[in-house]
Amino acid sequence: MGKQKRETSIEQTFQAVFEKGVLRPLEPLRLKEKSRVTVTLCQESKWRNDFERLMRKMSRRTRAIPQTDIEAAVTQAHADVKATRRAARRSA
Repeated sequence: MGKQKRETSIEQTFQAVFEKGVLRPLEPLRLKEKSRVTVTLCQESKWRNDFERLMRKMSRRTRAIPQTDIEAAVTQAHADVKATRRAARRSA
């Protein structure tokens, strides 16, 4: 039985400039040459407005919760996600 090629899942957000018909990233991308990707375009001003609106909404909803509690919960959630991904890679 042949070994199955394993793809790594990379989600990367980056800024780019559209010049002369080509989308040019402003920073190096962690991709192998000839990699195929799906690109979703969002103008920076719209993205920034949506993000700021979300942050205001979250601020209102979490006003009564101490910042240290929020940071601890986010840190723990991040660690949980990393552990889940590591476990999934090991079992693949």
